[in-house]
Amino acid sequence: MKTELAVPEIAEVSEVTTHTTFPWLILITILFAPLITVIDVFIINVSLPSIQTYFGASNGAVQGIVAAYLVGYAVFLITGSRAGDHFGRKKVFILGLFVFTLTSALCGYAGTIEQLIIFRFLQGVSAGFAAPQTVTLIQLNFKHGSYRSKALGYYGITVGIASVIGQFLGGYLVTSHLMHEPWRLIFLINVPLGLTAVVMAALFIPESKLSKKANFDMGGVFLLTAGLTSLIYPIIQGRELGWPVWTIVLLLSSILILYFFVRYQYRRISLHKSVLMPMHLFKIRSFNLGLGMVSLYFALFSAFLLTCALFLQEGHHIDPLTSATYFVVLGLMFMLSSYWSIKNVQKYGTPILQVACLSLVAAFVIQFIWFRDSLPLLAVLTSFSCYGLGAGLLVPSFLKIALKDVPHEQAGIASGIYSTVQQFSSAFGVSVLAGVYFFVAHQQGGVNGAYHVVLIFLTAFIAAVMLLLFFYQKLGKATTH
Repeated sequence: MKTELAVPEIAEVSEVTTHTTFPWLILITILFAPLITVIDVFIINVSLPSIQTYFGASNGAVQGIVAAYLVGYAVFLITGSRAGDHFGRKKVFILGLFVFTLTSALCGYAGTIEQLIIFRFLQGVSAGFAAPQTVTLIQLNFKHGSYRSKALGYYGITVGIASVIGQFLGGYLVTSHLMHEPWRLIFLINVPLGLTAVVMAALFIPESKLSKKANFDMGGVFLLTAGLTSLIYPIIQGRELGWPVWTIVLLLSSILILYFFVRYQYRRISLHKSVLMPMHLFKIRSFNLGLGMVSLYFALFSAFLLTCALFLQEGHHIDPLTSATYFVVLGLMFMLSSYWSIKNVQKYGTPILQVACLSLVAAFVIQFIWFRDSLPLLAVLTSFSCYGLGAGLLVPSFLKIALKDVPHEQAGIASGIYSTVQQFSSAFGVSVLAGVYFFVAHQQGGVNGAYHVVLIFLTAFIAAVMLLLFFYQKLGKATTH
C-alpha cells in the first residue's frame, strides 16, 4: 500500500476567506519570504574574496559575515513563529520583510567590515521572523486539502530553487560591471524585491485571529536563543578557526542550556502556562521522521554546493560565473521535477521518493567515476541533471511529511522547528564535510581525492534518507490497519 503525503485539514477559525479558485496572488506574495531569505544564505559565497579585498579584512572577519546571518536566521526562527501566533502572522510577516529590506540596504552601503557583520546579523534576525510565517499563512489561506498540498509543494520548490538562484546570482553580480563595487549588489538587489513583497503582503494577505493564550514565553525565548546561539555559532566558525577552546566550551554549554530549556518548558506545561515550544510535537513519529529527512538532506545539499564549487574553481580553475552556470542546469531540472511532483507524488506515494534518492546516488556515482584530472562536460551535465531531478521530487515532500499529523493549531511552531533544523543542518553539513574536504586535500595534496571522500559521505547521507522513508512507509501502512 502506498503511503500518502497529504496534510490534515485545518479548522482554525480565522478571518481568511475560502477561495473557489487557487489564490496564486496570495501564494506568490507568501513565497517572497523564503525566496529572498534563502537566496541570501548562498549568494554571499563567491563574493567573499571581493569583500575581503575591498575592506582589507582578516579571514575571521570575512567568516563572520557568513556566520552572523546564519546565526541570526537559525536562532530566531522558533521565536519568530511564536511571535506570529501571538501578535498576528501578517503583522510579523510584513515587519520581518520590512526590516530585512532595510538591513539589506544597510549591508549594501556598509562602510566598514564591522558594520557589515552587524547588519548581516540583524538581516538574519529579521529573516527568522518573516520566514516561519510562510507555512502558517499557507495553512490558513489554503483550506482545501488539494490546494494546501499544492501550495506546500511550491513552498518546497521555492526553498530548493532559491539556493541555486543564490549561487548563480552571487557569481553573476560579483563579476558584473553594473557599479564600481559590484559585491554591494548582492545586498541591494533585495531592496526592490523586499519593498514589492511588503506592499503585496499589505494588500493581499488577510490577517488571522490572534492566539487567545496567555503571556508570551519570554523565559523560553531567552533560554532557547542562548542555547541555539551556543550550539550554532561554534559549528559555523569552529572549522575555519581550528576549533579553539571557546568553541568547545560553547558547544558543551549549549547542551546544558537546552536541557534547562526543555525542563523549563515542561514546568510551564505543568502550571498550564503558554510555552514557546510544545514538547508533545516530538511524540509525533511522522514529524520526527520529517525532521530527520530534512536534516540529512540539507546537510548534504549545503556541503555539496560548497565542496563542488571549490572542486570546480580550485581543482579545475573554472571561473565563478561558469561554475555558477553549471548549477543552473541543476536548478532547471529541479524546477521541472518538483513541478511534476506536486501533481504526482501523492499518486505514487513513498516509492517515488525512494527512486528520487537513487537518482541522487547516481549523480554522486557519476561524479566519483568521472570527476578527476579532467572534467568531461557530459559528466557534469548528466550528474547535475540527475541531482536536480531527484532533489525536485524529494524537497517539496519533506514539509508535507513533517506536518502530516501535526495539529493545525501547532502548524506555525512546527514549521519554525522544521526551518531551524534545516538551517542548523546546513551549517553542520558545511562545517563538518567542508572540514573533511580541506583535511584530505591538505593531507593527500589534491582536491580530487578530497572531493571523492566527500562524495562517499554524501552518498551515506542520502542512504540514511532512504532508510527514514522506509520507516515512514511502514508507519503509513500501520496507521491504515
